[in-house]
Amino acid sequence: MKAFVNIIIVGLIGLCSSTYLFNLSPIDYKGTIEIETPVEESTLDLETEEYKMLNPESITINHVSSKEEVIKIVTDSIFNVDIYMDNQLIKSNIKNLELISPSIDTTISVSKDNPIITALSISQKKLGLEDGIYEFKFNSNLIANDSKSSVSVTVTYDSLGSYYPAVNAAPAGTKGLTLYFAAENADTLIPVTRFVVEDKSITRMAIEQLQNGPVNSGLKSVIKDVTNTTYNNGNVIIDIPSSYESYNSGSTGGLLSYNSFVKTIFAVERYWPIHSVAFTVDRSKVETYFHGIDTVNPVLNNENNYLLFMAHKVDGRYYLFDYQLYPEQIGISESDTIEIKALKIFDAYSDTDINYGISPVPKTVALNNASFQGRTLILDFNEDLLNVYKDKNDLRYMMIESFIYTFTSIPGVDSIKITVGGEAATGFIEGMDISNVLYPPEFINPETVNTTP
Repeated sequence: MKAFVNIIIVGLIGLCSSTYLFNLSPIDYKGTIEIETPVEESTLDLETEEYKMLNPESITINHVSSKEEVIKIVTDSIFNVDIYMDNQLIKSNIKNLELISPSIDTTISVSKDNPIITALSISQKKLGLEDGIYEFKFNSNLIANDSKSSVSVTVTYDSLGSYYPAVNAAPAGTKGLTLYFAAENADTLIPVTRFVVEDKSITRMAIEQLQNGPVNSGLKSVIKDVTNTTYNNGNVIIDIPSSYESYNSGSTGGLLSYNSFVKTIFAVERYWPIHSVAFTVDRSKVETYFHGIDTVNPVLNNENNYLLFMAHKVDGRYYLFDYQLYPEQIGISESDTIEIKALKIFDAYSDTDINYGISPVPKTVALNNASFQGRTLILDFNEDLLNVYKDKNDLRYMMIESFIYTFTSIPGVDSIKITVGGEAATGFIEGMDISNVLYPPEFINPETVNTTP
């Protein structure tokens, strides 16, 4: 009996240790179940502040992440670039554009507050591109997710545009009239200074010159029929005929016509006092005209503040024009110091996106700080200022004159002075010493010039 029990025990031990499988429950185990440890997905993404650029030397693109990640660099080029023109790929997989080459097999920590910052050289000369408008697609070699691994930027190369600097004196025997003409296919007015011989009331001359239209075919006059223009002790009355319906049809056309009249007449104050401009229609006052604008009350010649001078290109020539900034939109409050206002206005150069104007200030230029002495605003820039628009003296004029007109539109500022890294900047522009105190030139965008700088 004991021997039989031992045999049973040995048998059970052998059976339990064998590879033979038993179905001990009604569950079907026909399939195979794999259990993996979940892998947390990367949140790495791309961002840039520069989605539209003119003649850039470089661009900065950041890798950002909503959580802390450690990235291993396994390539000698963080980005490769594809370049398109008119939706056609013209250059592909361009590498090694980094201003500082990455070190292979190094690790970098990235988080929301600690992005990976990469500066890429994209100058026209380096890439060997002709003038034109391109789409650059920057592809990251650090991001596996295709939906997040690229960012597109519109880049315009324009080495052919020229700028005629403003002047402070009219040719002998002439008067300078700043006329406001409309840009073709754009809802804005461009100031152009025409020098003419005075042969009648200067306000009437200004209106007649508006009617004559611009020399540049890319601009147009929105002023046609005018019955009479009278001047009385600084108050100007412009009478227009109701038979010319374009002044009163369409909100855009009406506003452009109205502002063309007003801005052109107010610019006459360099010769005659101008206090106000009023309108009559068929020699009678009307409550509204110009498609709904109040014409009962005269327009007072109040100084316009916070103007940003942008650039508009027409037929190969750049013109500066004023773009109204509204304090609440750019974060200016009454309690801000002039220095703080200057910094916020400078930011508007890169933050303002209008299809008819471009910033005359390249993205690489940064305003370090501003200080105010007397009525002069001192603007201290980074050293990149000295490297922009190389071999384009006229475009350097355009940028500096934009600074002058823009920052003297801050209430209390009459002039500016420019420094670079805290030091006086000399030799930047041929024909202008920007280390001196700079005042707004009298005649912006002269219509014709004999020579260029």
